[in-house]
Amino acid sequence: MYNFLAIPNWITTSFPVFERICLVVLALLSLVLVVLVFMQITGESDSGNVITGNQDSYYSQNKGGSREGRITRLIYIVLGLIALFCVLYFVFLKIPKLF
Repeated sequence: MYNFLAIPNWITTSFPVFERICLVVLALLSLVLVVLVFMQITGESDSGNVITGNQDSYYSQNKGGSREGRITRLIYIVLGLIALFCVLYFVFLKIPKLF
């Protein structure tokens, strides 16, 4: 009689490796995130014109193509990758224990 709840060999050998790979990638992505956050330009205030309330300028409309816009876009990409690898890590951590 076949035991359907038995853990296959490929799971017990490969999932711990995937866990370690995910942890290393998470550590590297975290370091990249810290560097990107420190590279952001600070000191700008987006208060705009106090009297009219106008906050749109040519620079703020085209901020996506500037260095600051590219860094912000990279930060969002790195945050998404960190979330993805966190989910993958916990999947690889919990699946062998479910059997």
